[in-house]
Amino acid sequence: MISNFIRGFIDGALSTLGVVIGASSGNASIIIAAGTGGAVANGISNILGAYTASRADRYREMGEIERAMGHRSLRHSVLADKINSETTKRGIIDGIATILGGMMPVTPYIIGINPSTALFVSAGITLSLMFALGLYMGKVSKESLILSGTKLLVLGAVTAGFVYLLQNVVMA
Repeated sequence: MISNFIRGFIDGALSTLGVVIGASSGNASIIIAAGTGGAVANGISNILGAYTASRADRYREMGEIERAMGHRSLRHSVLADKINSETTKRGIIDGIATILGGMMPVTPYIIGINPSTALFVSAGITLSLMFALGLYMGKVSKESLILSGTKLLVLGAVTAGFVYLLQNVVMA
């Protein structure tokens, strides 16, 4: 279920950084409202999305087992109970991680950092977290820590840069 946490955290952090960048021409209260609202909505959406996707995958697997057993129904079995419990946990972990990750880019505005520098602090926090998650992924996968961290950092930076350019085109 660590994969659900990592996926949700990255989704929340980068999508909310996009909201923060997009709203950066507004005042801090607008950025806080937009970023927090986006993080919470994204988190709730990811609870439902991760739950539904995980449940569909697991029930498909259970269907394969049922066919191998001569179409004996497992719908009211210990396996079905385990699937329901696991998919609920996966959805909740994904959604909570999305909200946590989503609040990271908003934090500089919440704590009152000057809005003219808060955007850079927000991007710095988010990109640092991407690098740290990349380090963790490198450790788990036994790959180069620096390479793995740098990959996520670059992907995060490309995302932020694209949204920043888009925001400047729209505001032009």
